[in-house]
Amino acid sequence: MPTQQSEPTGQSSAAGCATPAGVPPSEQAVQALHFVEHHRPALERDEVRHNLLLAILDRIAREHPPTLLRWTLDTPGACAVQTPGYPIVLGELTRTQCRVLAYEVRDLDYPGVVGPDQTAQWFAERSIEVGKTFLEPIPQQICVLDNKPNYPGASGHARVIGPTDAELFADWTIAFLREAVPHDPLPSCERLAQTIAEGRHQFWVLDGVPVSMAGIVRRTRHAAAIASVYTPPALRGRGYAGSVTAAVVERIFAEGKTAACLYVDLRNPSSNRCYVRIGFKPVCRSWLYLRARVGG
Repeated sequence: MPTQQSEPTGQSSAAGCATPAGVPPSEQAVQALHFVEHHRPALERDEVRHNLLLAILDRIAREHPPTLLRWTLDTPGACAVQTPGYPIVLGELTRTQCRVLAYEVRDLDYPGVVGPDQTAQWFAERSIEVGKTFLEPIPQQICVLDNKPNYPGASGHARVIGPTDAELFADWTIAFLREAVPHDPLPSCERLAQTIAEGRHQFWVLDGVPVSMAGIVRRTRHAAAIASVYTPPALRGRGYAGSVTAAVVERIFAEGKTAACLYVDLRNPSSNRCYVRIGFKPVCRSWLYLRARVGG
């Protein structure tokens, strides 16, 4: 394994920050808003590509979370953020900027890194040079739909998930996370209840019984992202997941958004075909690199 430890050459520099102890809340808010205002306009020029990062910037602007880490690398849009327990999310970065950031965070204990195009690959290359190890990278693709979705023709109808569905919603959400993103922390009961109260998820219902679900995981200025698309294994292959996803797309357009987007795992060709039939088209690749941990 290479052991080179020197800083990459180039003019990029990473200014990283968590909120230092003793900084007044008013100053924390000023710093957070400056970060958002500096980077958001540039990222919104390609809103779907940067939907995950833009949603985190919206959270920074609202809440100013002191534990969320953020880095600026020279130019507007060239940034990264990390929510505790989740991978670092990369913005519009060059190869040099990714390498600079990887060196900057070499002593940080983070679970992984995710970014569009080759950004995560460039980051991981430099991280490996300074001694980090990663699992096999997960190839993803960001897809978008900006017109009426195609329904697969499955029997049934969509309905919003409500408080009386709390137990089933929790069971299916946990099953989805363990299957699709086992590296992510599981949500608390309070968070699940809040998600239901926000009315962002829908069931596909057949003869009064839920058979699939999907929901809006985040919103940006003109788009919304779909996730938690889950059907119990015994009910798969019948068009239920495609139907509930199409219903969520229509809900997104009804809110006045002009695009629906989602991430697909390129290792799962059956789900990818489902989204193509609905009408989703590829925007760009996205790579997720998870850190290898001692003892698993």
